[in-house]
Amino acid sequence: MLQILIRMKLIFNSIQRVVKIAKRKPAGKHKLLRLLLLFTWFCVLTWIEIHEEVDPTSNQDSTANTSVILSADDAPQYKGADTIEINGGESTFEDSELQFEGEGWINYGDLDELNRVTTMDAMITPEMYQTGTDADSSILPTGWSKSNQNESNPKQLNRGHLLADVLGGSGEDWRNLVTLYRNANYPAMYFSSEFIVSEAIQSGSTVRYRVTPIFKDEELICEGLHIMAKSVGDDSVDLNVYVFNEPKDSVD
Repeated sequence: MLQILIRMKLIFNSIQRVVKIAKRKPAGKHKLLRLLLLFTWFCVLTWIEIHEEVDPTSNQDSTANTSVILSADDAPQYKGADTIEINGGESTFEDSELQFEGEGWINYGDLDELNRVTTMDAMITPEMYQTGTDADSSILPTGWSKSNQNESNPKQLNRGHLLADVLGGSGEDWRNLVTLYRNANYPAMYFSSEFIVSEAIQSGSTVRYRVTPIFKDEELICEGLHIMAKSVGDDSVDLNVYVFNEPKDSVD
């Protein structure tokens, strides 16, 4: 709300200046008209922001009213944003899950009855940085099909790591690879979680990390990924986000 008031003050100040110019110069009337149109558009955006409780120019959707995603029924609905915060962006790890015993570890969940990946849990230490491997092209995660590998294809598929290689994730373990649309893999998943965790461990933090793909019924491509991260021993990282696995026409 403070940002809205600041923006309104700036525009009103601009209007006052242009009105003074318009009184002195005929050409100023055209500037006034353009500014009034801009102000009208601003009012529309502000109304949307107030009533929808989101920033209409942001890539981030509103916060979901849940703290835990257990199934596709609990997952937020896709409305165009790449990601959405869960539980206000705060992780919901139990205290017992944040206990660090001096060594990092990774636990890949078993594949389900449809050979789909299930989850990845890890305690990521600075020593694990860049110790992972690239995705093995011989691994075909569920839902995988050969796609036109170019930027003009929004349905281009990637073998996405649940635990990124930069964080120590294996690209040779079937349990760590999931079929993702290009945009979900990068930039959505990367900037909403992987980059943040990577920066933290490079700074010396240890981070508890969990990624859970969410499948609907017997579908072989996941609806999205529920990701939580919490730094251990400091407050550098605390995130809880859902990444939608949706094709997108362009990558920013």
